[in-house]
Amino acid sequence: MSDQPEIVIIGAGAAGVGAGMELAKRGVPFVVLEASARVGGRAYTDKTSLPYAWDKGCHWMHCADVNPLVAEADRVGTKYLTDARDDWNAVWANGGWADGAGRAATLSAMDAAFAAVDEAGARGQDVPIADILPDTGDLAPIVRLWIQLMSSGDPEQVSARGYADYAETNLNWPVKSGYGDLIERLAEGLPMRLETPVSGIEQRADSVRVTTRSGTIEAKAAIVTASTAVLNTGAIEIGAGPARDLLALVENVPCGFCEKVAIAFDRDLFGHIEQPSVNVLPQDGSEPINFQFANFGDPMVIGHVAGSVAGELVAEGDAAMVEFAMQRLVAAFGSDIKSRMVNAATTDWGSNPFVRGGYSFARPGCAHLRHQMIEADTGNLAFAGEAFSRQWQATAHGAWASGRDVAGRLVDNFRPGK
Repeated sequence: MSDQPEIVIIGAGAAGVGAGMELAKRGVPFVVLEASARVGGRAYTDKTSLPYAWDKGCHWMHCADVNPLVAEADRVGTKYLTDARDDWNAVWANGGWADGAGRAATLSAMDAAFAAVDEAGARGQDVPIADILPDTGDLAPIVRLWIQLMSSGDPEQVSARGYADYAETNLNWPVKSGYGDLIERLAEGLPMRLETPVSGIEQRADSVRVTTRSGTIEAKAAIVTASTAVLNTGAIEIGAGPARDLLALVENVPCGFCEKVAIAFDRDLFGHIEQPSVNVLPQDGSEPINFQFANFGDPMVIGHVAGSVAGELVAEGDAAMVEFAMQRLVAAFGSDIKSRMVNAATTDWGSNPFVRGGYSFARPGCAHLRHQMIEADTGNLAFAGEAFSRQWQATAHGAWASGRDVAGRLVDNFRPGK
C-alpha cells in the first residue's frame, strides 16, 4: 500500500477503526490520525488504574443478534457473556431491599417508560421525553436515572422521536475481555498516527488538506469521526464548503454526560446479591445510582451516572465522584465496606478534550435535523460515528458500522469498482 494516503481518517475510535478496516479491505491507501495517545475513543478498557481491568466506556454489545461486531469479536477471540435473565435489577430504596414483587414493579415501570418513548416516536412526537413519561410514583427517580443512562441526557433535553430511532432488539451481551480491548485488537495493523490532533481541514473540489501540528496532509478525501461535542466546539476548523454547512445541523445533536466510578475491594463483599445490576435510591431524596456488580469474578463494583448529575460530578472532580458512589454503597451495605476498599477510579469523558461528553442525542424538535445530518452529501469530506448511525446511535457498533459505510461510499464515489 502506498505511503501517500488517498483518504485521511480523523479519529481512532470505533468509527475510525471501522472506516480503516473497510479501506484496508479494498486496498485503498489511508492513514488514521488520532489526537490522544491510544486507540479506541469512547471504547477504552483500563488495565492499569485498578487491580482489575474495567471498561471506562462502552461495555455491552447491544442488539447482539444483529450487532456486526459480534462476528468480529469471535474472529479475534474476544470473550463475552450470552446469559439472559429476566430478574436482573436489584433495588435498594426506602431503607431496604426490594423483594421479588418490588423488583418486578421497578422493571415494569422502566418498561412502561421506554414503551411510552417508542410510542411517541412512532407517532412522530418530537417532544422532550419528560413530556410523555407515565406516572411511575416512587419509582420515578430510578426511571429518570435509566433515561439518563441510555440517552446521556436529562429527559427534558432529549427528543422522544430521536431516541425512538434506536432499533432495540433487547439482546445485550457484556464483553468480558473488554470492549475497548476488542476495538484495539481490530485496529492492529492499521496505519495510525497517535498524538496527532487535527486543527483544520480545507475542502476543495478534488482534494482535502488536513492540518496537524506535525504538518499538512493532502488527500483525495477525509472522514471525520470526532464526537459531535468536539465538532460543536470548533476544535477542528473546517473551511468553506458542504462539510462546514453540515455543522449547523450537528449543533442540534450534542453529547450529554455518562460517567462511571469503579471501586475495587480486597475480597468479594457482594456475592449474596443475585442480580448483576443494583439501583440504589437514597432515603434523603438525593440522586440515585446504578451499580454493576457482575464483574466476572473480580471484587469490584462499577457505578453509573449520567445526564446533568454526571456533568456536575465531573465539574467537582474525581473525589466528589467517588464520594457520591461510596455514600450510596454505604447506605445499602453498611459502613464496614469502607475498610475493604482497595482503590477507586473514575471516568472523565465530559472533561476529556478529545471527547467532551458521553454519547449523542437529538434535542427536542430536532430529530428530523439529525436525519438530515446523516443523509447529507458533503462530498469528499464525510462524517461518521455513533451520532451518524440512523438506527444504532449511542453505541460502538453503530459507530463502527457508520465508519465502514462511509468509507465504502467514498471509495465507490471516486474509485468505482474498487
